[in-house]
Amino acid sequence: MNIEIANDSYLLKETCEKLLKLLRENGVDENTIFDIHVGFEEALRNAMVHGNKSMPNKKVKINAQVTEDHVLISIEDEGDGFDPKSLPDPTLDENLLREGGRGVYLVEHLMDEVRYENGGRRVVMKKYFVKSHK
Repeated sequence: MNIEIANDSYLLKETCEKLLKLLRENGVDENTIFDIHVGFEEALRNAMVHGNKSMPNKKVKINAQVTEDHVLISIEDEGDGFDPKSLPDPTLDENLLREGGRGVYLVEHLMDEVRYENGGRRVVMKKYFVKSHK
């Protein structure tokens, strides 16, 4: 899957469905698909809302490659980038009631490997999976 989409939140569900279909066609188990779905949706929403500042003239590039034992996904926005280390820890008491700030944390805990490239404009995520027996 290699697509570029408009920065339109209405495309979130449609784009997630494309990825889920690809994963199911490759026999990925539903528990792993759940983790990938949540992580992918959070990262895509972050790219649209925080990276591209919800600006409709911007685009998001998505690439997903499924291999025998993992999926590798990259999501790149056209924003200014960010430093993930600068985000407050959402598990600290003073941040528990804050609105927002959990997306990056979720992605990093649901996916097996996460790295930020291109000044924080691109997130690359890898999730290993167990093939279901059919």
